[in-house]
Amino acid sequence: MKTAKIRPGQPGRQFENNIFGVNAEITRRGFFGGLLAQMLNNRKLFSGEASPAGWECEGFEYVKDRPEESLCRSNFVVLKSGSMKQTSEVIATEKGRRYEAKVWVKALSENAAVEFGLEGRERRFVVPEDGEKYKAQAFSFDGEDVDNGTFVIKAEGNVAVYEASLMPEDDFYGMRRDVIEALRYAGPTSVRFPGGCAADHFDWHESLKAPEFRQPVGAREKAWFLFRNTYDQDCIDVGLNEFIMLCRELGAEPEFTVSLISSDGEDARKLVEYCNGDANTEYGAIRESLGFGPFGIKYWFIGNEAYFFGFEYRDDGALAAKRTNELVHAMKKADPSIVPILGLTWGANLHQWNHDFVRTIDFEQEYVSFHDYIGILPDPSQGENGMATAEMVEDLFLDGESYGLNFYKNDLYKDNYSNIRVCADEWNYTWGKDSSNTLFLSNALQFHFLAKSGDKYHIERAEFFMPVNEGMISVRGNDCKVESTGELFRLMAGHRDGMIAECDADTADVDVLCTSHTGEDGKEKLYLSVVNRRAEPCRIEVEGCRILSVAQIKTGVYSFTDNDYEVIGPEKAEAAEAAETRVGGHSVSFMVLER
Repeated sequence: MKTAKIRPGQPGRQFENNIFGVNAEITRRGFFGGLLAQMLNNRKLFSGEASPAGWECEGFEYVKDRPEESLCRSNFVVLKSGSMKQTSEVIATEKGRRYEAKVWVKALSENAAVEFGLEGRERRFVVPEDGEKYKAQAFSFDGEDVDNGTFVIKAEGNVAVYEASLMPEDDFYGMRRDVIEALRYAGPTSVRFPGGCAADHFDWHESLKAPEFRQPVGAREKAWFLFRNTYDQDCIDVGLNEFIMLCRELGAEPEFTVSLISSDGEDARKLVEYCNGDANTEYGAIRESLGFGPFGIKYWFIGNEAYFFGFEYRDDGALAAKRTNELVHAMKKADPSIVPILGLTWGANLHQWNHDFVRTIDFEQEYVSFHDYIGILPDPSQGENGMATAEMVEDLFLDGESYGLNFYKNDLYKDNYSNIRVCADEWNYTWGKDSSNTLFLSNALQFHFLAKSGDKYHIERAEFFMPVNEGMISVRGNDCKVESTGELFRLMAGHRDGMIAECDADTADVDVLCTSHTGEDGKEKLYLSVVNRRAEPCRIEVEGCRILSVAQIKTGVYSFTDNDYEVIGPEKAEAAEAAETRVGGHSVSFMVLER
């Protein structure tokens, strides 16, 4: 077994607590099938051709040309003594919990009735033909242990079905409490919403309405990656107000992304006024009328990857900058204290786009965005399907260098980088992947890099992309599990409020991060995290320090498919062990030390 000797140095600069942020994008299984308590997909019947996607229908008409008749300007179904049902692994209930089933319907014939609910436990309601636009019918029931359940709607006579819902009664503003608790356990310091590309499809005005009245949004041009688990659409079940309540529940700072494509200056001004204005402003008064005080959102992302998905802005960095100028000047009229974060990229074929963008910005540039999916290779020939291999992950950041940030520092802002701060607002091995032991190692090495790059690259904020069902927390049916990267965030929190200390190791096979803290007894305590890059376990010797406690996230088979790991400790170290401990292959150890 190899031995790595580690020598902690003296404390230097402050550890950046704000690198513990997360990017909660409304995408894939992050919300539906993840954070959302809602169990019914395409519940507003928006998506589909001959019939609503995800529903099996009999004796029906699918109406797509009269959105004004719907509650939320969507499509709807007319059941003619017919039925519709949906079966899904997301439809999962538990014994001992209460649930609510609900439909929004309208009678189109005399003596109409609707029967709905979980298959075998439906309830019947008479629907009077009274000229009202809709009737909301609902009932509560005790859950049973059901996985992959079926929700059924049956009609007697002709009944228009506009929407349906199935949720636990203990939901938190439409979100799952167990997923929120898992997020709280991981401990994010900030949450970015509505994320990245989803921001171009999020209508904040629509999101202020009651959920049943919010018009669904589509994203067919991004169907291959954005809303692919919800039939290319989203029902906006989590709106702006719900997002703020989530942040408050987590004790996390809210961050918001303004669309460069769908917003103009006046709309962006109104948005900031709604979020941060006092009750004497037009939109601050609207917020107050809904029962909310000022949100106080400080950090605002201006656009997201316009250089990829920005339509007319995609090929014209100067044009994107002009729209950015318009948005920022208008937003600052509502709140001069906000901090805009500019949407840049390091892509080798987009350097000129960035130069045109930066040259055209007409206000002081402070924060810039940095997206870093280190598993995605710029040249697909370098790895299978253009993804970095497991062997490549082992050598991440060995030299402490970043190609993308070097472009920012040495080229794009070479004359004034001292004034620039970086927000790594999307980082992960990649997007759309479940947790695995290789992704965990990648995330551990990248987290260390972000933490140690303050002096060199000015990284002051970061948001992991994304926490639910893409590396940090896994949700399947009734199950919610904190994964290894969630445990990594929890244990890395020992570095918070510390001063980063120089720390040398006599081998590059381990990557170390050390922070200095003053204990309640006035003595200096060190917090040390050690990432073992290699498969062979490694003995750690820390010079000049006494180990007070040790914890470890120990992984099993190193691959992109295996996900076996265990969290060991924290355990108190025996005095006889002096400064010696072991860290498993591709694992991370956390130590509390005393000089």
